[in-house]
Amino acid sequence: MKGKTILITIAAMMALFLGFKVIKSVSGKKAVTVQAQIFPVEVLTVTPSDYDETINLSGTMMAENQTEVPSKVSGKILKYLMEEGAWVEKGQNVVSIDRDEIGVEFKEASLETPISGWLTKKYFDTGAHVTPGMTLFQIADYHRVKLVIQIPEAEISRVKTGAGAHISIDAWPDQKFIGSVSQMSPTVDYLSRTVKTEISLKNPGMKIRPGMYARARINIKRHVKAIVIPTTAIIERETGTMVFVVENGLAAVRQIMVELDMGETSSVKSGLSFGDKLIVAGQHTVAQGSAVEVVGGK
Repeated sequence: MKGKTILITIAAMMALFLGFKVIKSVSGKKAVTVQAQIFPVEVLTVTPSDYDETINLSGTMMAENQTEVPSKVSGKILKYLMEEGAWVEKGQNVVSIDRDEIGVEFKEASLETPISGWLTKKYFDTGAHVTPGMTLFQIADYHRVKLVIQIPEAEISRVKTGAGAHISIDAWPDQKFIGSVSQMSPTVDYLSRTVKTEISLKNPGMKIRPGMYARARINIKRHVKAIVIPTTAIIERETGTMVFVVENGLAAVRQIMVELDMGETSSVKSGLSFGDKLIVAGQHTVAQGSAVEVVGGK
């Protein structure tokens, strides 16, 4: 009986010992698990930002003062008095025509230019027969130029005459040109549903040539003290558009409304406040209430 009691006591002590080991092991695992659930994140403090709302369009450069000159008589072109590329003063003769009207003896007719500019194009060769109304040459003065663009009908209410524009041209990739909207057609083209619009700009160094392709970034509206955040910080889910911020060491979800997507950045209309610690890296690994550690950002 005494031996049986001793065996029972030994068995109980072993059970207690094993139980302690299990509890200690489980507690250690829990500690490791808790530690693993602290997510490293980078943050950005939300501060007021100013930005220009813009619209991007492309078109063709033209001389601001340009005209095509037609023949006033019928006859044969005797010669052009100027070569293409030559500067021509207003009223200067450009082409000589041998008139061949019935009942008119040979009489040489000259065609003058109505504006000063460069002779940019001759449409016929010497000896060609022309009639009244046929375009013989083109004169263009491109000390000032204009970019002709087509604004979609849906956007015309946003673009105003006088709006500033930044122009970029492939031929001069490192230079930006400044212009402004000078004219908008009063009608909408019924086929393209667009409005013909001109952006006027200076031509420093005569670098811009008529016919060049160019892109315009037109200023639509100036926003002051707005909330602008990296677009990559925004998460789109079935429940809506959201971001995460850090509050008391925890990740907190914020439902936001985006006012304008500008590519790398977006302006936020609601859902964030100045001073919020926006998570900009690590936001896809956290959930509401996740413990976080700020390891970078500003």
